[in-house]
Amino acid sequence: MKRWAILLGRCGTVLLSIGLAMLLVSFIPSAQTSTTERAFFLYPNEWRGNDEGILTPQQSLRFSVDTNGTLKVYVLEVNFGTVWQWINERHPGMGIYSNVTFFEEFLAANPEPIAWQYEIPNGRIEYEYVPTKITNTTVFFSNPTLNSDWVQYSAFLSAVVAPRGKVRTLAEWAMPFGVVLALPWLISWLRTRRRSPTT
Repeated sequence: MKRWAILLGRCGTVLLSIGLAMLLVSFIPSAQTSTTERAFFLYPNEWRGNDEGILTPQQSLRFSVDTNGTLKVYVLEVNFGTVWQWINERHPGMGIYSNVTFFEEFLAANPEPIAWQYEIPNGRIEYEYVPTKITNTTVFFSNPTLNSDWVQYSAFLSAVVAPRGKVRTLAEWAMPFGVVLALPWLISWLRTRRRSPTT
């Protein structure tokens, strides 16, 4: 058997083993550490935020939002105070919570902290956020319409062994490559076994 086939076969079996291990890790359930439940009215042209604190890549923030109107939801990698201070410095004494324009100014000037955003036309959304680094995390709500929205927010903070989505994606890539690399070596090994005399 050629050395290159043996080397590729070993690399393939290692990749296959790593992929299987990552796939198993992705099925380990997360341990819920805290729960947040909030219900509130968001009046026309109003915004507000729910500070979830400092999160790490070993934590998962799953949340759901129910509303009876059009609502924009954002996950920003900053604390609430950072947004409030930025707006207040530019619009002091202007009632910053009741002006979506000020909040949108912050987003336009600071797009880097935006980890996720979504507009709910009416109904319910669910989302799971896993940070890629240690970061402050705040969920913001914005009502750009002329109607008052009823909002029900439920959040669950969990400890995870590894980010489930990313681990599964890596496993889905590693396993096929492992099979492709190991297959020629496995076929050659089986042929050698068949040819060798039995004792």
